[in-house]
Amino acid sequence: MTDTAAAVLDLWDRLVRLTARVGPQEWSRPTPCPDANVHGLITHVAGVNLTTASSQDTPTALVAGVRAARAAEAARIAALRGAEALRSRAGDPAFQRRVLRAACLDLWVHHYDLATALGTPVDPEEDSAALSEACAYLLEFTPQLVARGCDTAEDGDVRIALQGAVDHDATVAVRDGRGLWSPPHDGAGHTVSGTPGAFVLLLSGRGDPQHWRDVGALAWSGARGEAFVRKARLFG
Repeated sequence: MTDTAAAVLDLWDRLVRLTARVGPQEWSRPTPCPDANVHGLITHVAGVNLTTASSQDTPTALVAGVRAARAAEAARIAALRGAEALRSRAGDPAFQRRVLRAACLDLWVHHYDLATALGTPVDPEEDSAALSEACAYLLEFTPQLVARGCDTAEDGDVRIALQGAVDHDATVAVRDGRGLWSPPHDGAGHTVSGTPGAFVLLLSGRGDPQHWRDVGALAWSGARGEAFVRKARLFG
């Protein structure tokens, strides 16, 4: 099993443990996930349709649903390594890692959502493979987010520097409305720097940029840096 696959299953195990300890009065608590309380978040994670019969929408069923989703993920990971997958695009190691990194991003953010809602201590700057893979996946999309988030027809550069579970320092060069990674340079002083956890959570719509600045996890400068932290989001 690859480190990325192990990180995915570790996140599922964390979510199973958190879900199993949700108390009767905690299902209606709000979470950092937009428009989702604990019940709605776990329903989403478990893949349970809210329109199903009420007997399938009970806390017991939802806990079982998360466990079943974890088992399904393990089976999917095994299938990616299977003979049929090896004869198709799914057998490409780069494709496999991208799929698993996407799962890391989704699960890591939702683990943060659930832990925060339940008042469980959570370290958004954990030095883990899960956060590293989640951030690496998000960095693949960062040039597009810079180009879209800057909201300007002018060409320009934004330097992105992260340090922690991922060490990254490069510049996104926006040309003709498209963003591409290039070697780091200070340019005109348009920068975004911070920790991988704050970067992932900000771009996932969790927390105002000023909050992450106040706790020392994010900094920015220049008009394009400001536009990025205010407008660039993976969803929306």
